[in-house]
Amino acid sequence: MNFIRNNGEVVKINDKDVETLEETKKYTLYGARHNPSGEQMVSVIYKNDGHAGDTVNPDMDAVMDSRMSNEEARQEDAPVLGPIMENPRKRLTWRNLRLPSAIAGEKAVKGKIATAVGAPITGFRQLTSLVLSGEFDANTSIRGTPYMFMVRAEDWYKYITNMNTVDIGSEFAAGVSHAQRAGNALFAAEWQADPSHSNLSGRLLPGGDLQDATRKGQIAYDVLTRGRDILSQQGYGANNDEIMHKLVSDIVASMPIKQYNFYTLYNLHVDEGDKIYREFQSRYIPLDTAEVEMVLEMQRSLEVEGDAYAFRTTSNEEQGVLASKMMRSAVMDYEVGDTISVRTILRALRDPPYNYRPRAVTIASAGMKEGSSLRTEDKKSSTYIVLDVSNKDIIEEMVTQRGVGKKVGGSKVGVWVLGLDENHLKKDDKHLIDNRYASRYPTLQIAQSNYDPSPQFLAVKSQGKQGKGNKKGGGGNKWTIVDYSEDYLKAGDGDRDKAKKSIKRGLGGGGGGGKPKRNPVGRGKLHYIELWPKTQIDMKRREPAPGRQKGETRHGKGTSKKGQTYWTQGVSKHLPDAQRLQMGVLKRTGEEAPYRIRFPTSHFAIRFHEGVGYKTLMPKKDKANKEFIKAYEEFLKFYGFPKHMPSKDTYNRFIIPKDEMLQSKYYQEVRSRAGKK
Repeated sequence: MNFIRNNGEVVKINDKDVETLEETKKYTLYGARHNPSGEQMVSVIYKNDGHAGDTVNPDMDAVMDSRMSNEEARQEDAPVLGPIMENPRKRLTWRNLRLPSAIAGEKAVKGKIATAVGAPITGFRQLTSLVLSGEFDANTSIRGTPYMFMVRAEDWYKYITNMNTVDIGSEFAAGVSHAQRAGNALFAAEWQADPSHSNLSGRLLPGGDLQDATRKGQIAYDVLTRGRDILSQQGYGANNDEIMHKLVSDIVASMPIKQYNFYTLYNLHVDEGDKIYREFQSRYIPLDTAEVEMVLEMQRSLEVEGDAYAFRTTSNEEQGVLASKMMRSAVMDYEVGDTISVRTILRALRDPPYNYRPRAVTIASAGMKEGSSLRTEDKKSSTYIVLDVSNKDIIEEMVTQRGVGKKVGGSKVGVWVLGLDENHLKKDDKHLIDNRYASRYPTLQIAQSNYDPSPQFLAVKSQGKQGKGNKKGGGGNKWTIVDYSEDYLKAGDGDRDKAKKSIKRGLGGGGGGGKPKRNPVGRGKLHYIELWPKTQIDMKRREPAPGRQKGETRHGKGTSKKGQTYWTQGVSKHLPDAQRLQMGVLKRTGEEAPYRIRFPTSHFAIRFHEGVGYKTLMPKKDKANKEFIKAYEEFLKFYGFPKHMPSKDTYNRFIIPKDEMLQSKYYQEVRSRAGKK
């Protein structure tokens, strides 16, 4: 099928990659993702009259023909300043606010591709000619042009209320830059912080309509924050994570406010004051003492401990690798003077799911001043809620000894928590989290008080027993309270402390509880990283003897000419002495190659890695050993990240996915040798 991208490009998509989004008696709406950009594309196929079920899919290549038609050429050559039939503003309607891709795509699938109407405007001069002559109609888009200044707030409102499925798909698929997204976020933050919109009035052009600009701003804010609700009211579904950033950006751009370019940038000094002018000149802002201490601690500890420092100071082991990357970025930004980025990273690390707790936290709590980024007045204001505590013995310590919260009866305690959106509380009880948003808060940071946002305790949502389909239950509304400074979250499977295991289970890390699971078939004390399928390896194949290990775990031989150190990239030197290899001969090259490499469960565990998007093998012991961690990093670079793929024979089985093979040094060498052979 043919699809039209937002930039006007026509791309052909394989039928198997096309999904049906909506089907009616009159048309069928198809959707597909563009590769490699990931852009969402839509195509409407209208059904022939009198033939329900028959569809027409015309060739749309002519729509995007870069050559101008004769009519377009005449318009291009015509003088711009011709007789003005009437005020162009009178001819402008909400239909002119549709994206060019939506207009062109709709016209194409209807078979009206012979005319220039509906095709994207090829130049600003052509649009100007149409506007001044009064010839532009509903099929002419003014999005992204200076003529958006003519649009009034009611036009934007009518466009949003009259959007069809094609328009919605085009808006979601419209590409926006990171700068536009940042501008939208800044607009929303200022709109909330300035209810009187005095800043907006100061940015208006001379003669600008403040009331109309305010209405546009409110529409843009609603689309940005309530886009799902607006679409649901019109009967359309929506994705929780997708926002029509292009629409918001264009609404803001249509406001009669001052615009800047290279030649007028220095007017910012006069219009916006010294603060924003300095931000353009430098990425430096003074950091607090606490922030500097945190960065210096990261710098020292990462050099000594490596990634183990991130695992030790964050609350969730699954996020440890990503937290380490963020810490290293903060250190590098600090060294080059980009302190704005440093402060942003520190804010993110202190929020869930990382809950970063450095040794410098004491300094941070005592040294924070009014307006400090580590205080939470700007984003992380404290909210008073009531928690039903499962380990109610800790309430006495919280209230009496530490002065945190207030006991409200039985197992319930009232506390001030950080990072909770007040809109996510129940309407009839503002002290409880609405069940619709409960999944967003697996953990909560409990502050000292509403005046002191220093985290003192961590509330972890309890998870219930397994239900149908082995799915975890919600655990009711129970919470487990732990001391924020204690290392409870690093409990291993061998710990007997029930409190530690319950906390880890609440974070999704297992640790017992409920009925014990039966060990899967083949699960032992080893992890098996399978580098080649059995069909591509010539090796001894041992079938299982009665009462002995399964065959796949015993295939091949344990010796190699290059040795274990080479094939494990030095990892074996830091492990107990044992046979780590299952060797054979690779058919493609005729050279020896490992069928499987074996690592002990005492040192490695199955962990979900956000960077690759699947469960892989990560160290769980001796993480403070810098040489061990470095060796395993070299192992991952050499082969790629293994993916957990259990088989009937071996539960702890891992394979190397194809996309990892393409980047792997080892597999690249094999392909080169196989090609030469």
